[in-house]
Amino acid sequence: MSRVTEMAEAHLLNVQREIQNLNERKVQIDQEIENLTSYLNDGARELQEAQSNAEAEQAQAPETPLSDTDHVTTFTE
Repeated sequence: MSRVTEMAEAHLLNVQREIQNLNERKVQIDQEIENLTSYLNDGARELQEAQSNAEAEQAQAPETPLSDTDHVTTFTE
């Protein structure tokens, strides 16, 4: 076998190994994307629940008037 053929075979073997490494990284990246997506969805759901609960509590709070000499301002506790 000629030296050029041996070099070509070695090069193709390196390319094959790099493809295998990239495929392994792809699996890891896909898993990380899945984990982060789940984390994002869970966090968004928890935030929405907290906002809904806060709005419900605010809606149930009695209004207490505050007054000064010019106008009356109300707020919820």
